[in-house]
Amino acid sequence: MRHFLEAVPAGCHLILVGDVDQLPAVGPGAVLKDILRSGVIPSVCLTEVFRQDEASRIVLNAHAINQGRLPECSAAGDFRFYELPDAAATANRIVDLCARELPAEGYSPLSDIQVLSPMHRQDCGVDSLNRRLQAALNPPSPAKSEYTNSVVTFRLGDKVMQTKNNYQKHVFNGDIGYIRELESDHLTVRFAETTVDYERVEIGELTLAYAMSVHKSQGSEYPVILLPLVPGHHVMLQRNLLYTAVTRAKTLVILLGSKAALQTAVENDRTKRRYTLLAERLAQAL
Repeated sequence: MRHFLEAVPAGCHLILVGDVDQLPAVGPGAVLKDILRSGVIPSVCLTEVFRQDEASRIVLNAHAINQGRLPECSAAGDFRFYELPDAAATANRIVDLCARELPAEGYSPLSDIQVLSPMHRQDCGVDSLNRRLQAALNPPSPAKSEYTNSVVTFRLGDKVMQTKNNYQKHVFNGDIGYIRELESDHLTVRFAETTVDYERVEIGELTLAYAMSVHKSQGSEYPVILLPLVPGHHVMLQRNLLYTAVTRAKTLVILLGSKAALQTAVENDRTKRRYTLLAERLAQAL
């Protein structure tokens, strides 16, 4: 942030837009929160919701989670919770929802549904879910070419994500696309606004995107969000992570797993406390 501010020319207006209740920066600091807390920088709080109808249970539950209250869930409607006995059963249900149940409700498993997870490891982690969802939604066949390395297998038609900024190709960390051409030494991905060719040495910039971490989803929105909440992810079960995941959805939120894990996530607010003194220094300086 210091380097950024030093690069802003004199006379330029700077407008910061963000949500302090979402996940904080990976590194130290809480710049936006501290700027607002200082009270010396003019600010406006936007309260009108455009992503969903104001009466949507997604909106009501997002507010409830932020206030430390359990969301109101049901087995139907636009905010659902499915209680399951363990992580293996939760992973099985996620695959069934993506491959069978939600498509029967009219949702596209590739373009409408996004599976999020708090972690990369374990049965309900990003890595395992990606492998299982790929097998269910884009299984191998003699008609489909594949590319395999030590980490992942890509198939024609796979949903993939760019994992680093590539200014030469004009694709950036978090961009989602679909593999449209695949050969042994290169592949082509169609993103929303561009088509990009990858040589073999560049394919490592891609990963499967049937499932992604909640952190990677920040700044994006999807019609349907599926989020497993299981005890094995207790290290990451935090209120701001749950709030961030829920607010990615436009139409439907489905939480799956353990009610105890859901309660842990709602009650765990410890990550909001970062002691920086930035707000105090701003108040003193300005």
